[in-house]
Amino acid sequence: MCGSASAPYLTTRCLQQLAEDEPKDFSLTSEALTNNFYVDDALCGANTIEDALQLQQELIALLERGGFNLCKFCASHPSILEAVPPDCREMEAPIELDSNEGIKTLGLQWHPLSDQFLISKGTCAQKLREPKNSPVTKHIISSIVAAVFGSIGLISPVVVVYKIFLQQSWLHKLDWDDQLISELLNQWMDIYLRLSQVNEIAVDRLGLVLAKGQSTEIQLHGFCDSSEKAYGACLYLRSINQQGEVTTKVLCSKSRVAKLRKSHSIG
Repeated sequence: MCGSASAPYLTTRCLQQLAEDEPKDFSLTSEALTNNFYVDDALCGANTIEDALQLQQELIALLERGGFNLCKFCASHPSILEAVPPDCREMEAPIELDSNEGIKTLGLQWHPLSDQFLISKGTCAQKLREPKNSPVTKHIISSIVAAVFGSIGLISPVVVVYKIFLQQSWLHKLDWDDQLISELLNQWMDIYLRLSQVNEIAVDRLGLVLAKGQSTEIQLHGFCDSSEKAYGACLYLRSINQQGEVTTKVLCSKSRVAKLRKSHSIG
C-alpha cells in the first residue's frame, strides 16, 4: 500500500473505521482518532496532565486493537514521555531543546518547551538552492513553491505571493528549463530574498488564556477577502479568562490564486 496513490486515503480510512468500530470503550479517544490525525501524524492536547495521560493510554490501547503501534511520542511535559517506553519516544525526558530546535509535525516545527509552532524549519528555508548557483527556471521555482508548506496555513500570505509569481511565469509561455527573462528574474529575486523572514515567525499552539484561570468566553472570528490576483480566508480565536485577560490567536488560513481570465471585475 505504501507509495501508491491511494495510500493517504487508505491510511485515513483505516483510522476512521477503527474509531467507528470502538466507540463504546473509547468514546473520547475515538473522537481524537477521527479529528486529530493527519495521515499517520497525531497532534492532541488536554487541559490537565491527568487528562493527557488518559488520552495517551487510551489511544495506545485503541490503535493496538487495529494492529497499529504508536511510537515517536513527544510532549510538552516530561510525565507524558515517561509513561511510554524509551524506544517509543521521539525525544527524551527531561525535555532539553535549543530555542530554535523543534519536532517536525504536520509540515511545521513544534517546540515543546514554549509550545509554539516554528515556521522556519517547517518551510523550505533550509533547502533552497541559491539562484546565483544555477539558472533560475520555471522548474526550480515550482519546486521551491511546492516546498513552502504548512498544513494549517500559518504562512498563507507568504505562499500566495509565490503562487502568483508562478502563475505569471506561465503567461510568458516558458518551457520548464528555460531561464527566466530579466523582468521576471528581478521580480523573483526580490520575493526570494524575503523568504528568509519567515524564520522570525512563531505561533502559539494553544489559543486560549489559561494561565490564571479557565476561559469564560470564547469567540471564533473569520475574515475573508479577494482581489484580481488571489483570495483567502483566516480564522482567529478570541478568549477571555476569569481575570478579564483577552488574547487573540490565529488558528488557520487558506489562500488561492485567482483564475486567469481575459476580463473580469470584482465588486
